[in-house]
Parts: sequence; structure tokens; C-alpha cells
Amino acid sequence: MEELKAALRELARREPEFLIDLIADAASSRRDLALKLASVVAGVVAVPLDVATKQDIRRLERRTARLEREVQEIKNAMATKEDIKRLEDRMATKEQFEAIAISVEDSGRDMVQYLLEQRGHRCAAERLRVDSDYEFDIYCNAGALTAVGEAKVRAGRRDVERAFERARELQRRMPDKISGRLVAVLYTLVAEPSAVQRAKELKVWLIEGKREVVPLEEALG
Repeated sequence: MEELKAALRELARREPEFLIDLIADAASSRRDLALKLASVVAGVVAVPLDVATKQDIRRLERRTARLEREVQEIKNAMATKEDIKRLEDRMATKEQFEAIAISVEDSGRDMVQYLLEQRGHRCAAERLRVDSDYEFDIYCNAGALTAVGEAKVRAGRRDVERAFERARELQRRMPDKISGRLVAVLYTLVAEPSAVQRAKELKVWLIEGKREVVPLEEALG
């Protein structure tokens, strides 16, 4: 019997389909033999099938674990891409803001030069760099007066005070840059009420877009 079991085990491993056909043929002629043979085969084959099942389960578990790792890596990669996208968006926003700021500075210089020329004061408005950390967005020396100041997208009270203080600082540090009367100027696209009030108090020439909120004459006193 042990030899038969061994033979059947080997046959089941190598030729499972042939063994099934053999049992089927036997069943057609000798039912009692078929039942006995089937019983033996069932007992013999059960072990390799059980082993195979456990092996398959372990293999499936390993594949599942690997898939989970791959899914996590994909999620991490997606998160990284989202982070990069957010960073790119922030960089784009920063670049756009810088572009707007540069445009506002250009507009400020053009408007100051234009308004001075309308009053008979000839000058070329430019940016004035005092040193690596100190510069003015607007500098226009017309001889009889010198307009010095800042350009902001939106201006509040503190921006007005800063323009006033920096203009006075330039006069102290580099008096040769000032000719005639000094006028602190602040150009902005949007002037907050606090900026308007403070500009009137400090006599700062405040320009909002294309209009003078605090006219030059009022700033000169």
C-alpha cells in the first residue's frame, strides 16, 4: 500500500490529468475498485494539495504586501507631485506679483514725470539706487524741485510714513541728489483712506492710478 501511495503521489504530481482519466475509466467498469482507488488518491493527493494551497496563500500574501507597498509608493509620488504643483503655483503667483510690482513702478515713474511736465518741470523719472539695501522706486530731479518716493500696488498709512521718512533720509545722506524743494511722493493703484489722511498730514504727494489724491500743490504747502 505504501508503494502504491508513493506511486500515486508521484503520478499526481507529474500527470494529474492522466490519473483523473484512469480513475474515470476504472469507475466505468469496477465501481468498487474505483471507490477504493479514489479513496486512496484522495488521501494521498490531499497532502500535496494542502501544501500547494498554503504555498499559494503565502505567495499571495507576499504579492499582496508588494502591491500594498507599490500602492503606497504611488500615493507618495502623487503627494510629491501635488506638493510640486502647489510650489509651482506659489512660484507663479510670486512671479506674477513681482511682474505687477514692476509694472506699478514703471507706471509710477511715468505718471510723476508726466504730471511734473504738465506743470513745466522737465525731468527724467528713474529708479535711484543708493546702495545694495537702499533704493527708491521714483526719483525725478527737475531742478526747481525733486520728487522722491515709492510705488505700491496698495498703500496704507504706514506706506505713506515710510515714503516720507525715506525721502528725508535721502536728503540727509545724499544732499547732492536733491535740487530745489524736496517732495515725497507715493504712487499706488489703491490708496486706503488711512493713506489719504496721513498723506495730507505729512504733505506727501499721493497719486492713485491717474489721479492726484493729494495734489502736488498741497504737498508743497
